[in-house]
Amino acid sequence: MKQVAPDPTILINLVAKLSYKAGWEFYLQDIDRGQGSEGLTLIIKVTGTNSYHPEQKDFSVLHYMIVPAAAFDERSWVRWLLDQILQVEQHEACEFLMIDGHRPFAPNHGPGRNPYTIMDQGLKEDAQTTFRGKHFDLPTDDGTSGGGI
Repeated sequence: MKQVAPDPTILINLVAKLSYKAGWEFYLQDIDRGQGSEGLTLIIKVTGTNSYHPEQKDFSVLHYMIVPAAAFDERSWVRWLLDQILQVEQHEACEFLMIDGHRPFAPNHGPGRNPYTIMDQGLKEDAQTTFRGKHFDLPTDDGTSGGGI
């Protein structure tokens, strides 16, 4: 696979002037993002409290955002930058939100997963209810009725 676009001079200039919140830094680099994915990347470095270990107050994490091979104008690149910031904010909110010690929208950080997609962890009852509200049993691994997810 190959994608080609003009050098994103406009984006480079915008990132150089970008400021957001204390503890947030922005870089553009051509890097290997792992899993065979490489290329121009907006790196958003966020330094703050670790959502999983709140005792760690000066914790930094890097968010790798793939720069599209596009010839956007300034307005479009500014909007794209906002979209990337909002994805990181949404991700962080999903990590920090807890209900009775449980993170109902904890991001999926696993290999090949998109950690910026909100994962709504469904309940067994949700999977066993038709769109008409009728309950049914899911088959178990051995093919019998009555199992769960």
